[in-house]
Amino acid sequence: MSEQDRRLSQLERENDALRRAVRTLHQIANLVRESPSLEPTCYALLTGVTAGVGLGLNRAMLFLMDESDRRLLRGVAAVGPADAGEADRVWKAIESDAPDLQTLYEAGLRFRDNPGTLDRSVRDTEVAIGGDSPIALALRRARLVHREASDDLDGLLHLPTCAAAPLRGRHRIQGVLYADNRFTGRQIDPLSELVFSLIADQAGRAIDHAYEFERLAHAARTDALTGLGHHGAMMAAVHVALADASNAGQAVGLAMIDLDDFKQVNDRHGHLAGDALLAGVASRLRSEVRAGETAFRYGGEEFAVLLPAVGPAALRPIGERLRRAIGDRPFPLGTERTLGVTCSVGLASLDPPAAEPAKLIEAADQALLQAKAAGKNRVVLAGAG
Repeated sequence: MSEQDRRLSQLERENDALRRAVRTLHQIANLVRESPSLEPTCYALLTGVTAGVGLGLNRAMLFLMDESDRRLLRGVAAVGPADAGEADRVWKAIESDAPDLQTLYEAGLRFRDNPGTLDRSVRDTEVAIGGDSPIALALRRARLVHREASDDLDGLLHLPTCAAAPLRGRHRIQGVLYADNRFTGRQIDPLSELVFSLIADQAGRAIDHAYEFERLAHAARTDALTGLGHHGAMMAAVHVALADASNAGQAVGLAMIDLDDFKQVNDRHGHLAGDALLAGVASRLRSEVRAGETAFRYGGEEFAVLLPAVGPAALRPIGERLRRAIGDRPFPLGTERTLGVTCSVGLASLDPPAAEPAKLIEAADQALLQAKAAGKNRVVLAGAG
């Protein structure tokens, strides 16, 4: 083969690789458009880097800036096998089934609530920006880093075959996309580096959009004064909880909470003090609710706590806990004043198939009215007086 033929053959291979890369980028863009919130966006990007369908690297990980400590990056998601045995099984399955990127992405999303070993390890990892890992170097240098680092984060990373590229948002670098070939040992060639950098650039813009989408979505379902979910968000959550409970054969509980004599607070101390009190109650409820419980501002001075999988026997202790959380300690109003307030709590729990959102809310609301009529600052369970 002449030098010209070899050159033509090389160009053809490069052109074929570029065509595959463009298709991969297009597929990733389509997945990201379909999944505007942050977590699905992360998995769409990672799937496009790995799995032998996208760029084909063994593993990929995403690290984003820690908003509470700008000296750190935190792992948010990863895609890839945990060990060589799993890698062999995964690649054989991919070769046998020949799935497309969409199919692999959807399969990955199904494991979000039960992440694999690699995903859990990455989510538990924080990276010091000042360190010498490829992730830290990519962030500080604002460019792709390939085989230039010495810190493998306690064996999590594979330095001989790694690449890390910054995620460029509109106004700042959002984090770092990392990938390696731990199990094949194959070096990342220059063309793959180029495509990897393009994917990282797309990832930065996609994560920017995901943050904005989640901010707007949060604002759309959040009460501006208290930061809790508002009435509409609560109704949607009750619908979902009842549907889940029906499938699982479980009850759903609800606590309706009304601040006692709140009008007197506004009359005596002014509406600004009343607003501060409502915000304080919301903050205390947020800190008081436990796993699975969700607090909402139902309207005015009325709050609610949704209690999935809670039957009547467990309701009263929860109601007393919420009542004490509000009534046992005064709330600060500014730096020099405090204000105490009590509350009345109405509780209800319904089992499927009788459970409907309107019935559950009405039952808890009627129990709340009974608590008010009986003297306030007390808990009443629907059907129990």
